[in-house]
Amino acid sequence: MTLEKFSEIVHRCFRCGYCKFTGGKTVDDQWFINCPAFKKWRFETFSPGGKMWLIFAVMNDELEWSESMAKIIYSCTTCGNCMEHCVFNFNEDIIDIFEAAREQLFFQELAPEKFRQFGEHVAREHNPYMEGHKDRLNWLPKDAKISETAEVGYFVGCTASYRQTQIAQDTVKILNRLGVEFQILGEEWCCGSPLIRTGQTKTALELAKHNIEKFEEAGIKQIITSCAGCYRTLKEDYPKKFELTYNFKVLHLTEYLEKNLDKLNFKEALNKTVTYHDPCHLGRHANLYEAPRAILKKFPGIKFMEMKKNRRDATCCGAGGGVKSEFSEWSLEMARDRILEAIEIGAEILVSTCPFCNRNFLDAKREFNLNIEIYDLTELLLKYLI
Repeated sequence: MTLEKFSEIVHRCFRCGYCKFTGGKTVDDQWFINCPAFKKWRFETFSPGGKMWLIFAVMNDELEWSESMAKIIYSCTTCGNCMEHCVFNFNEDIIDIFEAAREQLFFQELAPEKFRQFGEHVAREHNPYMEGHKDRLNWLPKDAKISETAEVGYFVGCTASYRQTQIAQDTVKILNRLGVEFQILGEEWCCGSPLIRTGQTKTALELAKHNIEKFEEAGIKQIITSCAGCYRTLKEDYPKKFELTYNFKVLHLTEYLEKNLDKLNFKEALNKTVTYHDPCHLGRHANLYEAPRAILKKFPGIKFMEMKKNRRDATCCGAGGGVKSEFSEWSLEMARDRILEAIEIGAEILVSTCPFCNRNFLDAKREFNLNIEIYDLTELLLKYLI
């Protein structure tokens, strides 16, 4: 992408600034400040419009990229809440502009060092967690039933493969219980989402081409992913950002399970108050909101409640856009605030459908000693399924 492509939008965007506010009555009201970065720093520079001011100045040769400007551009989870409140309906163009700016920063070697390090590792070992590619399937249960010829493929993703492995294990067990025949490719590489969000698109494109080639070589017609980030990247970014074509359909696990609700049988009632967190990748960026809720409402005895900010207005968990890597304390603060939203409505369980959200919530729960159960939907589902 090039910033010049968005010149007209940049020029109009920085003059507005509406998107950083929504609802509420006072500036101190937590529901009033919409942008996580503006809420944290309270300087216009860190708001979406403020970032656009900087980008506009660079495009017009009034400023040059610098490390201090890089900190500001990277202080964004790319959650996309701003695009939901854009009065000009620029929608995803706003996030595309920030990611295009990050491409320039990375090209000029001004991106944070941590991003360069994990980008180089992804190029070598195809995951951002500094792990070996040979260990990618170490989580796989020995008794798992995996096909070598099925037309359905399970794309595990890096976080579930190397960190939140329980999610991967439970996904396989759920698919096995439903009698789904599926493949898992040993040559699955990182989907590329962490690289796209941090401006490393050259390597991300190589990953995308590799994954598509391997899926089609394996005869896969339908990809299921339990990761919201992988889902968005495969379904939205591969064809739109990279203009790549493929012959398979991409489904999030919750979409697949929603089509098979009649097959979900529960051994006991849940009998707890549960709320659901919309991952930014799955909700705002891919418009998938109802499938996870349909599954949760299938649980017998459940008391399902929505947080004040939900669906398109959901608060970000704080883990995306490279923020968890570069701004770890702020990332945990955002996760804490989201958990407190759940506690405020009396929820005993907070459920999400993204391994990265799940990981950040668990980290924040430990860091701030918060009293609530945290589950990925796959984990909660397997716990209660017959």
